[in-house]
Amino acid sequence: MTNMFKKSLVALAIASASTGAMAADLATGTVTRNVSTEYLEVAPAGTLTSNAVVLELGAEYAVNDVITLTFTGGDALDVDSLPPFVTVAAAAPEKGITVGLISTSVAGGTTKANYRVTDVTGGATDTTTGITLDFGTLDFDSTKAANGINVAFSAVTNTGLNLDTAGGALRNEDLFAIDDQFEITIDTALDEVIDVEDERETFVGALTADSLVFTSAETAVFDLAADVDGVDYSVAGNFSWVKDTDANTAGIQATAGTFTVTPTGAAVCSAPVVTATALTFSCDVLDQITVDIDTGPQGSDVVLPAGTFGVDTNVQYSFVGGTDSDKDLDRAAAGAWTLNGSETFIPYMPYSRDNMSHISQIIYVTNNGTQSGEISVDVISADGTTTNLSNADLGGVLAAPGVTKLTGAIQSALLDKGLLTGGSATKQFALNVVVNDANDVISVYSAYNVNGSDRGWVQNDSVVVNRVKN
Repeated sequence: MTNMFKKSLVALAIASASTGAMAADLATGTVTRNVSTEYLEVAPAGTLTSNAVVLELGAEYAVNDVITLTFTGGDALDVDSLPPFVTVAAAAPEKGITVGLISTSVAGGTTKANYRVTDVTGGATDTTTGITLDFGTLDFDSTKAANGINVAFSAVTNTGLNLDTAGGALRNEDLFAIDDQFEITIDTALDEVIDVEDERETFVGALTADSLVFTSAETAVFDLAADVDGVDYSVAGNFSWVKDTDANTAGIQATAGTFTVTPTGAAVCSAPVVTATALTFSCDVLDQITVDIDTGPQGSDVVLPAGTFGVDTNVQYSFVGGTDSDKDLDRAAAGAWTLNGSETFIPYMPYSRDNMSHISQIIYVTNNGTQSGEISVDVISADGTTTNLSNADLGGVLAAPGVTKLTGAIQSALLDKGLLTGGSATKQFALNVVVNDANDVISVYSAYNVNGSDRGWVQNDSVVVNRVKN
């Protein structure tokens, strides 16, 4: 009785191992080919050849059962590349099997290939479960593969019942996965804090340098990819503080050592070109790039502006025998320079020409704190030129606890700088008011009068949610 019970357990274990544990598997043996969008764009139109389509059976098959392979991509599949027969010889404990292509059809954005089981060989105790069918590599029209190509498996018995239904996600696999080829990531962002106590000439701690590190690279390991011909970078930000050392040469000629571009790998990069709004340069290949910015060579009178930075990237690419193209990548946020004080931007403020008085201004600073802070103002003219009015230019005015009027100090400084001289009767400026005090205790009121009766209130950014202005 005991021996019979043990034999029954062994038989049950063998039966369980040979039936319930198996499932149809198309994914494990079929390897995806990664193809870039850029490759499809510039490579000569033609054929994409997949890796071998390999299916492991997970059930018992009989003659006249039908296996169906369903391919996405509409009629992208070259049906002539399908093998007419696939035969696997018997090798105990697995049976042998032959399947033959009986039909193909295109409908609903897919191509179906139907294979009928024409022969099953092997011993009576052998099984078709675990047999691997290799359909070989298949060809597809590259012009119809932009959304990728997937293959899925299904089967029915010779009486029309669903067969070999287990396996879940293993029942399909991407033959071609299509993705964008290029990306840019920020490794180290610009993040220094401008020191208002040092007249915004340095960063906190008497530092003058900051570094940006970013990497342009391929998004994956591609089997088919475009060739990179060059990469253009533009670090967008406020570089109006950079002095031009050569007025006779186009653009801003920065003092040597202000900007240094260093690739980590094999890239060869051009010298950076500076404008008031961007730092641009080009490299021959993708690479990790370090941009070192040192304000020290600009001298002690430089006034550093707070603001954000971003990296714009354009990649040029091609393929032999095909065409060439380029792509702008999404801007990558590259950090910011902030102030250890208050900064309020007044987007519009009109002034009368120096010999006229039809416009007057109303500008007040309210300090809800307990200490006084020096005030300076950046003046942005209509042509984009920025002029700094230092605290000395403003007559040493302080934002004392309470309310401080700035109107007269700013107007006098504008006159001294010649910004109200000549030209049109009305001068338009934007003002950036900087106070050497905590951001959350300072607010600014801004308005103007025209001919003493028409008051225009100007909304600035000093009153915002949670007092976050930077």
